[in-house]
Amino acid sequence: MITPHFYLCALPGEAWKQALSWNSQEIAISTFVEDALGIERRIKRGVNADNERTRYSLCCARIEAAIPPPLLTQADTQEPFAQAVQTFRLPFCTLGPDYLHVLAMMVQQVSAQAAELRVGASFFPPEMVQAHSAGFQQLAQQLGMDQNADVQRRIRFFQLASQNGCGVVEMQDTSSTLPGEASATLLPAQAPEASPTIPITDVEGEEELPEGEKRKLLDILRHQLEEAIGAAREGRAVAINFSNYPHNVITEALREFAYKESDADTLVSIQVLYTDGSQGAPFHLRCLAEPAEGDLADLRCTPPLRVALMSMRHLAMDHDVDMAWFRNAEVSKARTFAETDDFCYQQTRKQLHEAQSEGPLVMHLGQTGLQPAVIGFYRALVEELLDRAAAAPSLEVVPYYFRRNGGYLEGQLWH
Repeated sequence: MITPHFYLCALPGEAWKQALSWNSQEIAISTFVEDALGIERRIKRGVNADNERTRYSLCCARIEAAIPPPLLTQADTQEPFAQAVQTFRLPFCTLGPDYLHVLAMMVQQVSAQAAELRVGASFFPPEMVQAHSAGFQQLAQQLGMDQNADVQRRIRFFQLASQNGCGVVEMQDTSSTLPGEASATLLPAQAPEASPTIPITDVEGEEELPEGEKRKLLDILRHQLEEAIGAAREGRAVAINFSNYPHNVITEALREFAYKESDADTLVSIQVLYTDGSQGAPFHLRCLAEPAEGDLADLRCTPPLRVALMSMRHLAMDHDVDMAWFRNAEVSKARTFAETDDFCYQQTRKQLHEAQSEGPLVMHLGQTGLQPAVIGFYRALVEELLDRAAAAPSLEVVPYYFRRNGGYLEGQLWH
């Protein structure tokens, strides 16, 4: 089982103002930090909150992804910390898996104070570090958490960052190794949400991102998938946090890696990790074979079933679809993200199995946000296609990505 760990990474003050080159590695976070802080102010005023939260999540993901892993060095006491900064490296310290619980308790018990201190945020510019550290320590004492090892370690690291003119970025380690293997590679990921059991809301707005931004996010996810597949083939357990990405980027990347590169390619599984720290079931990749065009005759003459991924998400979509695959009331219950993923997986497996008796199925899927539902659906689809691999193609899914500005963007076919 993969146990998530959290990391605090210190970045020098100059890096928060402009792009910086250290040891031939570029650190470029300043524009994302500026955008994210502006979004925080707009969210407080209630300005277009849903879209702003999505943009904020993407900014945080870009901040974390911009940290060069080769520069990271463990340093959680004064002398190693200062030496790391002086030799143009980035000090970091490790926090345990219970750290997420500490944050959740703070937010639940003293929500107003926690919000004021930005508890749960994933980045803290240098000018915020000292005040945040003092306030965090006061909250910990107030709640009787000040003896917790992760709390003490966090306070100490923020103090070191303040003394050395650094800001702090929090990251979640989404990879692990089997017993006896080398230590895991640190992969930047989105900081944890405040609570692992909050009701899930739809994540949208990615259709309004510039095309270049979507391509960059797709490239980042492709790179993570390539690294995860390579590590899995070497016998190391690896997870990817999909919470950082828009649903259309997730779907297109998984479609690309679900299919074999050659006849000799073999199935490989990667673990799925969510921003709340919960772990989804393995997702199978490099396992599907592209059918020959001549084998698709039955599918080509099958009228499509038009399906919304989930009911009550976009009422404007209702007149364009025949049914909803998931009921919103069932999917949006208070669960961990992994539990929602599993629910959607089980429902999809059941419904696709039942559909076999009706003959060939072509599904035009009107897809919107909610990453656990998307992952659960496509995990089940991959396994269903594997089960049907020995027979003539009888199932095809075409994702259509709903856009607020009107129309649908057609994705790559799964069959």
